Amino acid sequence: MLLALGLWLTGLEQQKQKRNAWLPAALALILAFGLGWSQVSGPATPALDVQRHAFDEQRLAQLRADKVPVFVYFTADWCITCKVNEQVAINRDATAQAFAAAGVEVMRGDWTNGDPVITSFLERHGRSGVPLYLWYGAGEAEPRLLPQILGPGSLLEQVQR
Repeated sequence: MLLALGLWLTGLEQQKQKRNAWLPAALALILAFGLGWSQVSGPATPALDVQRHAFDEQRLAQLRADKVPVFVYFTADWCITCKVNEQVAINRDATAQAFAAAGVEVMRGDWTNGDPVITSFLERHGRSGVPLYLWYGAGEAEPRLLPQILGPGSLLEQVQR
């Protein structure tokens, strides 16, 4: 976006036939590169990340039989809502601490490339796409279907139930 803005400003300066018309584009390029580099070199996740396993229906069935609380979520790299929910509710220190204290297992289903096993699971839960968030309480017969938009305390509320 910065580069596009810089090029637009450069075009305006060129129309006025200004001497240093290239300056906005150069400045935008430097800023965009600097901001992009800080995103790449900075930490991608919080210091205490939620430990998760890849989605596996057999493992889920075993955890449920063992009466272990399980949070299952389905996401995709291209799903903006999923990425926001991960930052706001899932990948938080408070969530990781609460899950660890309550012995909650986390399973993540990656639907980026349209996995047929995940597609079938989504359809069985009335969904045609991601995100899907399911909470399996210890010993509960049916999962709780969580909203598609999670707040910072959404998962903490599930642990405290």
